[in-house]
Amino acid sequence: MNTSGREPTLLQSVFPLIAMFVILMGGRLYLDYRIEPLILCSAVIAGFMAWYLRCQWQQLEEAILNKINVAMQGMLIIFSVGCMVGAWMFCGTVPFMVYWGLELVNPNYMLLSAFLICTLTSCCTGTSWGSAATIGVAMIGIAHGLGIPLAPVAGAALSGCYVGDKLSPLSDTTNLAPAVAGATTYEHIGHMFYTTIPGTILCCIVFFFASSSVTGELHTPAEVQDFMNQLTEIYKLHFLLAVPPLLLITGSILRWPILPTIVLTTILSVALGCLLQGFDLRWGILSTTTGFKVSMTHYLATPTESVQTLLNRGGMMGVLENMGMLCVAMAFGGIMHGSGMLTVVLQKMLKRVRSDGGLIASTLLSCVVLCFSTGSAYMGILIPGSLFKESYLKRRLHPKNLSRALEDSATMLDGAIPWASGAVYMSGVLGVSAFEYVPWMVFNYSSVFIGLACAMLGIGIVKISAEDAKERLATSQMDTVLIEETPEPVQA
Repeated sequence: MNTSGREPTLLQSVFPLIAMFVILMGGRLYLDYRIEPLILCSAVIAGFMAWYLRCQWQQLEEAILNKINVAMQGMLIIFSVGCMVGAWMFCGTVPFMVYWGLELVNPNYMLLSAFLICTLTSCCTGTSWGSAATIGVAMIGIAHGLGIPLAPVAGAALSGCYVGDKLSPLSDTTNLAPAVAGATTYEHIGHMFYTTIPGTILCCIVFFFASSSVTGELHTPAEVQDFMNQLTEIYKLHFLLAVPPLLLITGSILRWPILPTIVLTTILSVALGCLLQGFDLRWGILSTTTGFKVSMTHYLATPTESVQTLLNRGGMMGVLENMGMLCVAMAFGGIMHGSGMLTVVLQKMLKRVRSDGGLIASTLLSCVVLCFSTGSAYMGILIPGSLFKESYLKRRLHPKNLSRALEDSATMLDGAIPWASGAVYMSGVLGVSAFEYVPWMVFNYSSVFIGLACAMLGIGIVKISAEDAKERLATSQMDTVLIEETPEPVQA
């Protein structure tokens, strides 16, 4: 927060956000520039505005470093997953899943299958990141083999991954949102059914009918068989190759620390590549750093382009450009927050609230602004959650209304904003640009609109008694305020 400079006006506060939107849309969509320099230009504009407000550089630098520190765990996970994907290619885990996926998945229902399978996996594990790195990668591989465009498959798979990230009691954001809002985890989960069930049904309908329209240049049965034959010639597709993803899923369910689990999975995968496939250890180590190449195997023939596209990937170096995008996004978010401009925008939104639905809508919009400007789902939950909490209690709104709004927007947009940490990770793991798969993330952006519709129509808005509201305010160490005297609500 700005403690040394002038208090920014609303116009001064929104100017960097508008400039960022114009630069990104114009530079990316019309000029096809890389996104990193575009965000950097936006950060420079925000920096000049902070300088105009007489903010001290040390203050802004501290805010930027704090934002990067918040994202540091995500950066380490992205690096480690890059290593793991390279190791999975080296040992044959991904080809194993792709091979059996081609045997079992009907290409006519590819999008629906990707959505439902990833939904089931993420609900069991509670992690969209882990589900994308396992089942999501397999679905992309199957799409490669069938000749189906990757962007729709990636969007359908990620839609399913975020269902579990939103609903599972094992998910970090599913526990963070109610903790910030003042609700219990299971109150929060039950209340999210109002927006999650319609979104899931909508996805099933969209992906069912879209499956037949995105087939593209489907490979012939002979081409698919040739693709599968090449996989069996390069690898020994043994059932032990299913152990690494099972280990990762087990670790997610048992809540093992994510980084050690990924490292252990990577080491096991390299060992399987050496012992089961007979590959050289040095190539296994190289696969985790620079990425896997088919030339590292004993396969002497030249594989088809589709096989090379599937296999030649992974490694720590492959995610470096994603790290650059994340750092410049954190720089923009740090300047906006450290200068106080972000707080001004949110406070102005809060002052214009005139109804319960308007308060929930303002929460959704503030989360969108936070995620857009900071690239962090955690910031999108923490800042609006703490800022709006008292206003919900003053209106006798149950805290689970606030926690649901936080999840409907911040959690869902983490994978749908190209420079957000979630989208950077998903793009790196799946090998598909976020700008390409985002239009197919039906569940994610439909959650925001369904949440907004529920707020405007008064659907699923739960109230509490005046006494309960006062007790919750006192528990939150806030001043007891005059609670609106309205008829006792019917509990939902």
